Amino acid sequence: MSTRAGSRLAVGWFVGVLVCAPLLVPQPAAGATGLCTRHLDDGTTGTALSSPIALTPAPSSAQRIVNFGTSRATKVVKRLVFTADKLLPESLNPQQLNFDALISRAGDTLESTDFPDPTFSEPRISQDRQSITFDICLSPGSIPPGKYVGSVTLSGPPGLGAASVSLTVNAKVDRLFYLGSALSLIAAFLLLVLKDAAAYRDKQAEPPNWGSSFLHPLADPVWWTITIGALGAAFGTLYAVYAGNPAWGSAGFSDIAALIGAAFAAVGGQTIISTLTPS
Repeated sequence: MSTRAGSRLAVGWFVGVLVCAPLLVPQPAAGATGLCTRHLDDGTTGTALSSPIALTPAPSSAQRIVNFGTSRATKVVKRLVFTADKLLPESLNPQQLNFDALISRAGDTLESTDFPDPTFSEPRISQDRQSITFDICLSPGSIPPGKYVGSVTLSGPPGLGAASVSLTVNAKVDRLFYLGSALSLIAAFLLLVLKDAAAYRDKQAEPPNWGSSFLHPLADPVWWTITIGALGAAFGTLYAVYAGNPAWGSAGFSDIAALIGAAFAAVGGQTIISTLTPS
């Protein structure tokens, strides 16, 4: 294979990596849907309890975290359990139980946004009348990325003490990640070309012009192999940053800048700049 043909093949591989990288990232599965027919504040009026009863969320229900990833399909938070400190009276039925909720995006520098109102399954009172169980359906619609925090409160007729569970909902975006990754890898690629072009000039008795110097590494198939390997490792670093933040994308340009910085560090950008800078 000629040097020129090898270079063209390497260029094809590099472009293919940039184009196909989004396809190599695992995509989230579609969310489950549940039978959630109850809405906020739709409980019916009930007779006041003869003796006050306090509800307490079970330890496994007191706080739930839901990660949507890039999907915006409905997710179901299953089996939230509230226990009663006394037997629930036979006069109390599920229709008399009432739900309230408010879930909002957290962040001092982000625009205030509320998560769409959740819906709920019909509450299930246990046969021993000592607990209430229900599910929550979360339908994000087209919410922007971010961390949403709030609570869901269960209440009922007078005498039934209200109790709450905490919810944290995270949503991220992927298109911004692909854009940021492409920009980061291109910047890293140009930095590597600059490094090797400068090294080539330093080895010549009469340094050629920069145009010729830039083309020299691009004509070397071995250089392309090493560079593509370095960029692949850099992409792995970028994806680790993305995967480690369930609300990635909420900071917008700052998240892209963080990707560029991570790619810069992955290819030894600081060392390269230091080498190129005259002392």
